[in-house]
Amino acid sequence: MDVTTIKIEIRKHHVLEGVKVLDLVIETDEENLVKQTQHKESDRAYQNFVKEAIRISKELAYARIE
Repeated sequence: MDVTTIKIEIRKHHVLEGVKVLDLVIETDEENLVKQTQHKESDRAYQNFVKEAIRISKELAYARIE
């Protein structure tokens, strides 16, 4: 796959007190994915999602060019 553009966007909405709605948008040259999820702030899945998104972003930002 030859990808020249990758765009990842996470939009957070406040719907109810303590509940977050996330819009996850991933666009590449070949695919577009839009997914919406709801999580309580104390939800481990939400916390793990945020940590994983940060880890992947750092990994891509500091990756060596081969």
